[in-house]
Amino acid sequence: MNVFCNPFFIDFENEFEIIKNSFTDAIIQANELIRFIERKIKELYNWLKTYAFESLSEEIYFFKELKPKLVSRLIFYKNILKLESNLPIGIKLKKKCFEKSLDKVYLKSRKDKDFYQYYRSRATSKDEQYFIRSNEKSIDNDCHYQINYDIQLCTSHDYKVAMIMADDSLLAHLEDKLEEINNSCNLKHPSLKTNLNWTGNKIDLIEVIYALHHQKVINGGNIDIKDLAVHFGFVFNIDLEENIYRSYVDIKNRKTVKTKFLHHLSENFNTKIIEEEH
Repeated sequence: MNVFCNPFFIDFENEFEIIKNSFTDAIIQANELIRFIERKIKELYNWLKTYAFESLSEEIYFFKELKPKLVSRLIFYKNILKLESNLPIGIKLKKKCFEKSLDKVYLKSRKDKDFYQYYRSRATSKDEQYFIRSNEKSIDNDCHYQINYDIQLCTSHDYKVAMIMADDSLLAHLEDKLEEINNSCNLKHPSLKTNLNWTGNKIDLIEVIYALHHQKVINGGNIDIKDLAVHFGFVFNIDLEENIYRSYVDIKNRKTVKTKFLHHLSENFNTKIIEEEH
Protein backbone atom coordinates (compact mmCIF):
# COMPACT_ATOMS: atom_id res chain seq x y z
CA MET A 1 0.00 0.00 0.00
CA ASN A 2 2.72 2.46 0.95
CA VAL A 3 4.41 2.04 -2.43
CA PHE A 4 1.40 3.73 -4.03
CA CYS A 5 -0.09 5.82 -1.21
CA ASN A 6 3.02 7.60 0.09
CA PRO A 7 4.00 9.27 -3.22
CA PHE A 8 0.32 9.72 -4.13
CA PHE A 9 -0.47 11.79 -1.04
CA ILE A 10 2.81 13.73 -1.20
CA ASP A 11 2.06 14.71 -4.80
CA PHE A 12 -1.52 15.50 -3.84
CA GLU A 13 -0.48 17.94 -1.11
CA ASN A 14 2.07 19.65 -3.37
CA GLU A 15 -0.39 20.11 -6.23
CA PHE A 16 -3.13 21.13 -3.81
CA GLU A 17 -1.04 23.97 -2.36
CA ILE A 18 -0.03 25.20 -5.82
CA ILE A 19 -3.65 25.40 -6.98
CA LYS A 20 -4.84 26.90 -3.69
CA ASN A 21 -2.22 29.66 -3.80
CA SER A 22 -2.92 30.43 -7.46
CA PHE A 23 -6.36 31.94 -6.79
CA THR A 24 -7.50 34.63 -4.35
CA ASP A 25 -11.18 34.58 -5.29
CA ALA A 26 -12.85 32.06 -2.95
CA ILE A 27 -15.38 30.79 -5.51
CA ILE A 28 -12.86 30.30 -8.31
CA GLN A 29 -10.43 28.68 -5.85
CA ALA A 30 -13.10 26.26 -4.58
CA ASN A 31 -14.15 25.30 -8.11
CA GLU A 32 -10.57 24.59 -9.18
CA LEU A 33 -9.81 22.57 -6.05
CA ILE A 34 -13.01 20.54 -6.37
CA ARG A 35 -12.08 19.55 -9.93
CA PHE A 36 -8.56 18.65 -8.82
CA ILE A 37 -9.66 16.59 -5.80
CA GLU A 38 -12.30 14.72 -7.81
CA ARG A 39 -9.62 13.75 -10.33
CA LYS A 40 -7.31 12.52 -7.55
CA ILE A 41 -10.11 10.51 -5.93
CA LYS A 42 -10.71 8.75 -9.25
CA GLU A 43 -6.99 7.89 -9.38
CA LEU A 44 -7.16 6.50 -5.85
CA TYR A 45 -10.25 4.44 -6.65
CA ASN A 46 -8.67 2.98 -9.79
CA TRP A 47 -5.76 1.77 -7.65
CA LEU A 48 -8.06 0.49 -4.91
CA LYS A 49 -10.05 -1.67 -7.34
CA THR A 50 -6.95 -3.72 -8.14
CA TYR A 51 -5.23 -3.74 -4.73
CA ALA A 52 -5.55 -6.48 -2.11
CA PHE A 53 -4.74 -5.30 1.41
CA GLU A 54 -2.07 -7.34 3.17
CA SER A 55 -3.83 -7.29 6.55
CA LEU A 56 -6.94 -6.06 8.34
CA SER A 57 -4.89 -3.36 10.08
CA GLU A 58 -3.71 -2.03 6.72
CA GLU A 59 -7.28 -1.88 5.40
CA ILE A 60 -8.49 -0.18 8.57
CA TYR A 61 -5.71 2.41 8.35
CA PHE A 62 -6.58 3.18 4.74
CA PHE A 63 -10.31 3.65 5.36
CA LYS A 64 -9.99 5.33 8.76
CA GLU A 65 -7.06 7.65 8.05
CA LEU A 66 -6.03 7.95 4.39
CA LYS A 67 -9.20 7.95 2.32
CA PRO A 68 -11.11 10.34 4.63
CA LYS A 69 -8.30 12.92 4.34
CA LEU A 70 -8.93 13.15 0.63
CA VAL A 71 -12.72 12.94 0.68
CA SER A 72 -12.97 15.48 3.53
CA ARG A 73 -11.21 18.08 1.35
CA LEU A 74 -13.81 17.56 -1.36
CA ILE A 75 -16.68 17.91 1.12
CA PHE A 76 -15.09 21.00 2.66
CA TYR A 77 -14.59 22.86 -0.61
CA LYS A 78 -18.08 21.98 -1.81
CA ASN A 79 -19.33 23.53 1.42
CA ILE A 80 -17.15 26.60 0.83
CA LEU A 81 -18.45 26.93 -2.73
CA LYS A 82 -22.05 26.77 -1.52
CA LEU A 83 -21.33 29.22 1.30
CA GLU A 84 -19.48 31.80 -0.79
CA SER A 85 -21.94 31.55 -3.71
CA ASN A 86 -24.86 32.42 -1.42
CA LEU A 87 -23.10 34.98 0.77
CA PRO A 88 -25.16 38.18 1.16
CA ILE A 89 -23.82 41.72 0.87
CA GLY A 90 -23.16 43.64 4.09
CA ILE A 91 -21.22 42.83 7.23
CA LYS A 92 -24.24 42.17 9.45
CA LEU A 93 -25.86 39.81 6.94
CA LYS A 94 -22.57 38.00 6.34
CA LYS A 95 -22.08 37.58 10.08
CA LYS A 96 -25.58 36.16 10.42
CA CYS A 97 -24.91 33.77 7.54
CA PHE A 98 -21.67 32.52 9.12
CA GLU A 99 -23.35 32.04 12.50
CA LYS A 100 -26.22 30.12 10.90
CA SER A 101 -23.70 27.86 9.18
CA LEU A 102 -22.00 27.24 12.53
CA ASP A 103 -25.30 26.18 14.04
CA LYS A 104 -25.74 23.62 11.25
CA VAL A 105 -22.31 22.16 11.99
CA TYR A 106 -23.23 21.79 15.68
CA LEU A 107 -26.50 20.04 14.85
CA LYS A 108 -24.70 17.54 12.61
CA SER A 109 -22.37 16.56 15.45
CA ARG A 110 -25.40 15.56 17.54
CA LYS A 111 -27.01 13.28 14.93
CA ASP A 112 -24.69 10.33 15.45
CA LYS A 113 -23.30 10.88 18.93
CA ASP A 114 -22.13 7.32 19.46
CA PHE A 115 -19.82 7.25 16.46
CA TYR A 116 -18.82 10.89 16.97
CA GLN A 117 -17.62 10.08 20.49
CA TYR A 118 -16.04 6.82 19.30
CA TYR A 119 -13.98 8.65 16.69
CA ARG A 120 -13.11 11.63 18.91
CA SER A 121 -11.91 9.35 21.70
CA ARG A 122 -9.59 7.53 19.25
CA ALA A 123 -11.23 4.24 20.16
CA THR A 124 -10.37 1.13 18.15
CA SER A 125 -12.66 -1.58 19.54
CA LYS A 126 -15.12 -1.38 16.61
CA ASP A 127 -12.65 -0.60 13.83
CA GLU A 128 -13.19 -3.93 12.09
CA GLN A 129 -16.92 -3.28 12.04
CA TYR A 130 -16.58 0.30 10.82
CA PHE A 131 -13.56 0.25 8.50
CA ILE A 132 -13.42 -3.16 6.84
CA ARG A 133 -15.28 -3.62 3.55
CA SER A 134 -18.18 -6.04 3.55
CA ASN A 135 -19.95 -7.94 0.80
CA GLU A 136 -23.22 -6.66 2.19
CA LYS A 137 -24.30 -3.05 2.52
CA SER A 138 -24.95 -1.91 6.06
CA ILE A 139 -27.19 1.09 5.52
CA ASP A 140 -27.36 3.65 8.29
CA ASN A 141 -30.66 5.50 8.50
CA ASP A 142 -28.82 8.82 8.81
CA CYS A 143 -26.52 8.22 5.83
CA HIS A 144 -28.48 8.53 2.60
CA TYR A 145 -25.18 8.70 0.69
CA GLN A 146 -24.70 4.96 1.32
CA ILE A 147 -27.59 3.93 -0.91
CA ASN A 148 -25.40 4.12 -4.01
CA TYR A 149 -22.04 3.37 -2.49
CA ASP A 150 -19.66 0.83 -3.98
CA ILE A 151 -18.80 -1.97 -1.53
CA GLN A 152 -15.44 -2.34 -3.27
CA LEU A 153 -14.48 1.26 -2.54
CA CYS A 154 -16.26 2.06 0.73
CA THR A 155 -16.84 0.90 4.27
CA SER A 156 -19.85 1.74 6.41
CA HIS A 157 -18.12 4.59 8.25
CA ASP A 158 -15.18 6.04 6.29
CA TYR A 159 -17.45 8.72 4.82
CA LYS A 160 -18.60 9.63 8.33
CA VAL A 161 -14.98 10.23 9.31
CA ALA A 162 -14.55 12.42 6.23
CA MET A 163 -17.65 14.38 7.25
CA ILE A 164 -16.29 14.96 10.75
CA MET A 165 -12.94 16.12 9.35
CA ALA A 166 -14.69 18.41 6.85
CA ASP A 167 -16.86 19.87 9.60
CA ASP A 168 -13.75 20.58 11.69
CA SER A 169 -12.23 22.49 8.78
CA LEU A 170 -15.49 24.34 8.13
CA LEU A 171 -15.79 25.22 11.81
CA ALA A 172 -12.30 26.73 11.82
CA HIS A 173 -13.03 28.59 8.57
CA LEU A 174 -16.26 30.08 9.92
CA GLU A 175 -14.61 31.09 13.19
CA ASP A 176 -11.87 32.87 11.22
CA LYS A 177 -14.48 34.69 9.14
CA LEU A 178 -16.36 35.81 12.23
CA GLU A 179 -13.14 36.97 13.84
CA GLU A 180 -12.34 39.04 10.75
CA ILE A 181 -15.76 40.69 10.98
CA ASN A 182 -15.39 41.32 14.70
CA ASN A 183 -11.98 42.90 14.17
CA SER A 184 -13.32 45.11 11.39
CA CYS A 185 -16.10 46.28 13.70
CA ASN A 186 -13.53 47.36 16.31
CA LEU A 187 -14.81 45.02 18.99
CA LYS A 188 -11.39 44.89 20.60
CA HIS A 189 -10.86 47.82 22.99
CA PRO A 190 -7.53 47.83 24.89
CA SER A 191 -9.00 50.38 27.31
CA LEU A 192 -11.21 47.64 28.76
CA LYS A 193 -8.18 45.75 30.07
CA THR A 194 -8.18 45.15 33.84
CA ASN A 195 -5.94 43.59 36.45
CA LEU A 196 -8.37 40.70 36.87
CA ASN A 197 -7.29 37.28 35.63
CA TRP A 198 -9.37 34.15 35.13
CA THR A 199 -7.43 31.41 36.92
CA GLY A 200 -9.82 28.53 36.25
CA ASN A 201 -10.15 26.43 33.13
CA LYS A 202 -11.05 28.33 29.98
CA ILE A 203 -13.95 26.00 29.20
CA ASP A 204 -15.46 26.71 32.65
CA LEU A 205 -15.72 30.42 31.86
CA ILE A 206 -17.21 29.60 28.46
CA GLU A 207 -19.81 27.46 30.26
CA VAL A 208 -20.74 30.49 32.41
CA ILE A 209 -20.94 32.77 29.36
CA TYR A 210 -23.29 30.44 27.51
CA ALA A 211 -25.47 30.08 30.62
CA LEU A 212 -25.76 33.87 31.00
CA HIS A 213 -26.48 34.26 27.29
CA HIS A 214 -29.17 31.56 27.39
CA GLN A 215 -30.74 33.16 30.49
CA LYS A 216 -30.89 36.52 28.62
CA VAL A 217 -29.67 38.48 31.63
CA ILE A 218 -27.23 40.64 29.64
CA ASN A 219 -28.83 43.16 27.26
CA GLY A 220 -31.99 41.09 27.47
CA GLY A 221 -30.24 38.44 25.42
CA ASN A 222 -29.71 40.85 22.52
CA ILE A 223 -25.99 40.27 22.19
CA ASP A 224 -24.05 37.84 20.05
CA ILE A 225 -22.38 35.05 22.01
CA LYS A 226 -18.98 35.84 20.49
CA ASP A 227 -19.32 39.54 21.34
CA LEU A 228 -20.14 38.53 24.91
CA ALA A 229 -17.07 36.28 25.00
CA VAL A 230 -14.90 39.15 23.73
CA HIS A 231 -15.98 41.40 26.60
CA PHE A 232 -15.52 38.68 29.21
CA GLY A 233 -12.10 38.08 27.72
CA PHE A 234 -11.18 41.74 28.19
CA VAL A 235 -12.36 41.76 31.80
CA PHE A 236 -10.50 38.59 32.76
CA ASN A 237 -7.49 38.94 30.40
CA ILE A 238 -8.15 35.70 28.55
CA ASP A 239 -8.62 34.98 24.84
CA LEU A 240 -11.91 33.15 24.36
CA GLU A 241 -12.72 33.89 20.71
CA GLU A 242 -10.82 30.97 19.25
CA ASN A 243 -12.51 28.42 21.53
CA ILE A 244 -16.03 29.77 22.07
CA TYR A 245 -17.88 27.65 19.48
CA ARG A 246 -15.73 24.53 19.61
CA SER A 247 -15.93 24.43 23.42
CA TYR A 248 -19.72 24.58 23.26
CA VAL A 249 -19.70 21.45 21.10
CA ASP A 250 -17.46 19.77 23.70
CA ILE A 251 -19.82 20.80 26.51
CA LYS A 252 -22.85 19.39 24.69
CA ASN A 253 -21.05 16.12 24.00
CA ARG A 254 -20.15 15.41 27.63
CA LYS A 255 -21.30 11.94 28.62
CA THR A 256 -22.37 12.75 32.21
CA VAL A 257 -23.12 16.23 33.63
CA LYS A 258 -23.23 18.75 30.78
CA THR A 259 -22.92 21.87 32.98
CA LYS A 260 -20.15 20.46 35.15
CA PHE A 261 -18.67 23.78 36.32
CA LEU A 262 -22.04 25.44 37.01
CA HIS A 263 -23.11 22.37 38.99
CA HIS A 264 -19.88 22.47 41.01
CA LEU A 265 -20.25 26.24 41.50
CA SER A 266 -23.80 25.88 42.82
CA GLU A 267 -22.89 23.04 45.19
CA ASN A 268 -19.93 24.93 46.68
CA PHE A 269 -21.95 28.12 47.12
CA ASN A 270 -24.81 26.27 48.84
CA THR A 271 -22.31 24.52 51.12
CA LYS A 272 -20.78 27.89 52.04
CA ILE A 273 -24.21 29.37 52.90
CA ILE A 274 -25.12 26.36 55.06
CA GLU A 275 -21.79 26.57 56.91
CA GLU A 276 -22.31 30.28 57.66
CA GLU A 277 -25.85 29.64 58.93
CA HIS A 278 -24.47 27.20 61.48
